[in-house]
Amino acid sequence: MAREPQKRLIELYEKGVLTKEEARACFLEFDEEPDFLVEEEKPRLSFTLPSLKIFSSSKLKQDYAFSDIESLFISVSEGKLAFVKNKADQVQIQLVYPQQTNQAFLPQIYVENKGLHFASNLPCQMTVSLPDQWMSILNLELGRADARLDYLPFEDVSIHSATDKKQQDIRITAMNHMSQHLFLQLVEAPIYLQVPKHQGLRGKVESSVGQLVINKKKKTSPYFCEKKGDNLLHLHIKTVTSPIIVKGVQHAIRIL
Repeated sequence: MAREPQKRLIELYEKGVLTKEEARACFLEFDEEPDFLVEEEKPRLSFTLPSLKIFSSSKLKQDYAFSDIESLFISVSEGKLAFVKNKADQVQIQLVYPQQTNQAFLPQIYVENKGLHFASNLPCQMTVSLPDQWMSILNLELGRADARLDYLPFEDVSIHSATDKKQQDIRITAMNHMSQHLFLQLVEAPIYLQVPKHQGLRGKVESSVGQLVINKKKKTSPYFCEKKGDNLLHLHIKTVTSPIIVKGVQHAIRIL
């Protein structure tokens, strides 16, 4: 039976006052090797949070929902991209891949500093449902993908497409609830821009070949335009030979 000093050492060890090494050193002073210290200490528990993956019944269809998102950074090389308004207060994303796609190579979504990041080199259909709230940044790399952007509640919007696919369809509807900055950089893909009736517009359109086609009329590059109205849309389009259709301001655009 352990004597009183040994009992006190065991008590201090069990309470965490003494470490394993300190308790052993104290017992060695009594020329004893304590049995209760021979057993290895239990490792501390640790865990990591699982990554968010919400799959629907079809393995080639993915559904995600995110809260507290302020910015989107999306890159889609080929397929179709759509932005729509969501009744819920979350950013919801639906991804659909061709049936023959290897599931092991499906790209993932991640969130960092309230920014949602997604990049896919696989053909896919992507639908982004956005809540009715003003957001900060949208950066889109479209590649060869078509885009139907009917709802863009972002203060700064940048859209890039480096493809020479003339049949690419990019349609954008500006918002008139607040001033916006819209930057487009294209090669040959036509761009359709819908400006709300009462929204103001001020911008520049420039082509690297020196000539533009705006609303089916030839213009000299750079082409400066403006329209009086509320919540100014700051527009900057850089293109090579992309034809540009601007609806809602056909009779108001003028060269400054």
